[in-house]
Amino acid sequence: MLGLLALVVTLALAPAPALLSFWYVAVPLLPASFFISPALWRGICPLSTLNAWGNRLGPARELTAREAAIAGAGGLVLFHLIVPARHIGLNTDGPLLAGTLVAVCALALLAGARFASRSAFCNALCPVLPVERLYGQAPIVPITRGRCDSCSVCTPRGCLDLADDKSMRQVIGPARNRVEWLRTPFGCFAAALPGFIVGYGLTPDLPAAEWMRVYGATLGGSSISYVVVRTLVLAAGVAPMRAVTACAGLSGALYYWYTAPVIVRSFALAPAVTPAIRWLAIAAATLWTVRTLKSESARA
Repeated sequence: MLGLLALVVTLALAPAPALLSFWYVAVPLLPASFFISPALWRGICPLSTLNAWGNRLGPARELTAREAAIAGAGGLVLFHLIVPARHIGLNTDGPLLAGTLVAVCALALLAGARFASRSAFCNALCPVLPVERLYGQAPIVPITRGRCDSCSVCTPRGCLDLADDKSMRQVIGPARNRVEWLRTPFGCFAAALPGFIVGYGLTPDLPAAEWMRVYGATLGGSSISYVVVRTLVLAAGVAPMRAVTACAGLSGALYYWYTAPVIVRSFALAPAVTPAIRWLAIAAATLWTVRTLKSESARA
């Protein structure tokens, strides 16, 4: 929480170093930590702390299955709104990013005050949650949940802290064993994410007036990715969760492929660092994918 407060203040008063450290040090470390175990970040996330503080403010009630589904879809929408917004201000405008962080903090606090435990924000509305679920299908390091002393089953299904590697399977539901997985919200997210990353990675930072170009790039990339994945799945008869795993591994490799040169450029590192990061990411993503596919085979 002190780190979050320092970040918000620094973004407002001295934006340049704060933007650099947030976008090109802290944020690039998150996807890697999700592959290792989502519990690493979920244990120290300041938004999770605010969610917990919110629990003390009001008569929180249980989230119904319908409300959980709607809130989960809301988290997907927030992801697709906030990430492209980096290109139209959040990457370069410190006060704007500070305001956005404060707004998300308020959402976490209010969700905690209205609904029980971590059900509404950490397990539904959080814009980072979809990536945590996708990359956390097969944690490399087993870490027990640290936020909840006991489980109240506040989340109808798919709690990452309780279900762990089964979270993605649970939110997709019964369709995880049929081709209908591609029609579920999280199935669509998994199939579209590789193209979303490519669309984002190929788009430069632009003035806010160019917002249609930015969102068009990510939406177009997502649409192409979904069509390609759906075509391959139908043509080759790939098992649903194996396809989800492949999408996760590819997305992780693509993320670092496009992030590597930006990090190198931002810190004026040697050009040779770019291919080093890229090939390390490809190797790590490949090993994770093979390991996860083996566990899927054993589970089947």
